[in-house]
Amino acid sequence: MLKLVSRITTRSNTHSVICLSGRYSSSIAGADGATASSKGAFGEKEKALENQWARAHDAEKIKMLREALKKQQEHSEELQKDIDALKKSSKK
Repeated sequence: MLKLVSRITTRSNTHSVICLSGRYSSSIAGADGATASSKGAFGEKEKALENQWARAHDAEKIKMLREALKKQQEHSEELQKDIDALKKSSKK
């Protein structure tokens, strides 16, 4: 890249600098997203692996949420028992 920059700066003709820098910048931006939009066996395999990971990740999240819900329900039941005990003791 330094050689290219030095060649650009040493040129005296402005038109040459513009054309040379235009060619250089267009070659960099040409391949953005090539892998993500590729078709064929590799793309399908990559998509399948990503979907498999997403399903496993979602299953783990659901498992954790169910455990948290179970703990919350147990805690609510304990609080309800305490409320019932306080009501009985206040009526006596």
